[in-house]
Amino acid sequence: MANAQSILLHQYGNSPFSEKVRLALRLKNLAWGKVEIPSIMPKPDLMPLTGGYRRTPVMQIGGDIYCDTALILRMIEARFPERALGFGGHEGVQSMVASWTDKQWFQTTVGLVFGSLGEHISEEFKADRSAMSGRKFDTEKMKLSVPLLMDQWRAQLSWVEERLQASKSSGIGDWLLGSKPGLTDIHAHMNIWFLNKNLPQMTREFLRDAPRTEDWFDRLNAISGPEPEEISSADALEIAENSAPRLLAATVGTEPQGLAPGDHVSVAPDDYGQVWVTGELVSAQPNKITLFKVENAIESLHIHFPRAGYLVRKMES
Repeated sequence: MANAQSILLHQYGNSPFSEKVRLALRLKNLAWGKVEIPSIMPKPDLMPLTGGYRRTPVMQIGGDIYCDTALILRMIEARFPERALGFGGHEGVQSMVASWTDKQWFQTTVGLVFGSLGEHISEEFKADRSAMSGRKFDTEKMKLSVPLLMDQWRAQLSWVEERLQASKSSGIGDWLLGSKPGLTDIHAHMNIWFLNKNLPQMTREFLRDAPRTEDWFDRLNAISGPEPEEISSADALEIAENSAPRLLAATVGTEPQGLAPGDHVSVAPDDYGQVWVTGELVSAQPNKITLFKVENAIESLHIHFPRAGYLVRKMES
């Protein structure tokens, strides 16, 4: 039975960023609860947890809400250090890899998937993604670009193949950075997983020219872990309402904007899904910012965001 100590992942099955977290949970053999949310707006039971942040996934542990996969993975490592997914001597590398997989490679994958399957995509989904990105979600235009995107996708796949070849040749192991899978493998896995879920034939054609990557991909997919407990959104809200967040010192580091605890601030992604979440600043560090008493959310929650890829602005009192 889920409680205030449970990992609750607000997600949906076809979400590639959710798969990153699901794979991390399998690798760490952690128990978790699955809260299914819609792939498009409205998301009425998610908004009270996030103050308007709409991207998927969101992780909830009691009264702490973690937004963005980058922060979710970092917090899973911090709160559940057993079976570590980060390796000494490679600190920071996984974040650099994630910046590439989540932006450049992901945009190529999105164009391939929706350019190839555009006729099967609902108008509601297209309208939602247009609103989310701030520009028309034009599957017809994507369709025209598919041949060009195939070239780009294969080129980026070759980087994974090169890295696996180097790992094998140097005696490091059969994974990207070591003798066991870690965060870098999780990040690199996402786009291949998303393309394979939607266009399996195309994916296998690409992988024929990348045999080490195909083997690596299949080994990652074969890793199992505890089956998630299915949690209703109503139960997740009840847990949030009846839980206190972890104690967190009201501190800031060196802040270019001179932020201080108690300031009224707003946070939003810097690319798409740019909804400003406004609340009282609890803590601001180079890699994480935490808000309390967030507008349009359960007041007692701590809502956490990463700093890289997010904008922060100080509001007038």
